[in-house]
Amino acid sequence: MSKNNNSVKNSIIVILVVASVLFLGNSISAQTTVNPPSFPACNPKIFNERGDRASYETGVHGIPGIGNLEGSDDVYSLTAGNFLQCFCPISGSTGIQTNWWNIQRAGLTDDEVATLTSSGWIYEGSGLGWNLFDEKYLVKNENFSCQEPTPTPTLTPVPTVTPTPTITPTPKPEPESRCVSLSISPNDGTAPLTVRFNGSGFNEDGNIQRHRFDFGDSSGGQTQVWEQDGSEAYHRYEYAGTYTASLSVKDSRGNWRDGQSDCKKTITVREQPRVLGAELPSQLPKAGASLAFIGGIVPLGYYLYKRFKIV
Repeated sequence: MSKNNNSVKNSIIVILVVASVLFLGNSISAQTTVNPPSFPACNPKIFNERGDRASYETGVHGIPGIGNLEGSDDVYSLTAGNFLQCFCPISGSTGIQTNWWNIQRAGLTDDEVATLTSSGWIYEGSGLGWNLFDEKYLVKNENFSCQEPTPTPTLTPVPTVTPTPTITPTPKPEPESRCVSLSISPNDGTAPLTVRFNGSGFNEDGNIQRHRFDFGDSSGGQTQVWEQDGSEAYHRYEYAGTYTASLSVKDSRGNWRDGQSDCKKTITVREQPRVLGAELPSQLPKAGASLAFIGGIVPLGYYLYKRFKIV
């Protein structure tokens, strides 16, 4: 009877041990089935884009589990309320990557959170202090290099270059400009004659800048060629003769243009007409004076001949 009781006790102990092992195994298995989400690497992400949640070139920034550090900081939004924080110090090339796991949206139990915190994750009851959501997070830090990776050059075959013929551009026609007309008033008269000149020009891409008058005459110490801004000028012809005056205009590109026959004029200057008149002699001629001399004084010669006729 005693032996049977011992057998029953031993069987009960074995059953309890097996049940405990199975329970503990199931509990451990349940606690280790939660896998953290994957987070992208800060390098090279920080060299390709700025943080959409936050981006600072300099400043003091909080790193969970470490404290406030000075440097640059970029925070990127991920899926399911998760975030990636990339911090680079002002000196040195080792940065800190902080993975923010939103466990509230993931629905983790307290036991699962406790298991993860024991493996290096940091519990944060709210992300408001980092300008994130007011939700629960597990956070883990890891180091990364803040140096931009050197791209590996890819060798590409050098294509055979086929020389292309050089295309000679067709020169564009120069904008048109010319002297249009030259008017004078008067165009003839007796010396001395003052003539008024008025000219005009055409410039396709601007205004006429200067007018150059060639009067064809320099009498009286005057300048024969006169240049000015205005289109009207005057010249005095002192002596009789036939003169040719012309006009040239300067366009906006500095070119002098004439208008051929349109900008040339002829001026005719005549002498003053001579008026024949008689002057009384200072005294009457003596008797015997030459009648030819007396007859040369018209009409007084005839009068003297009749008045003092020699008998």
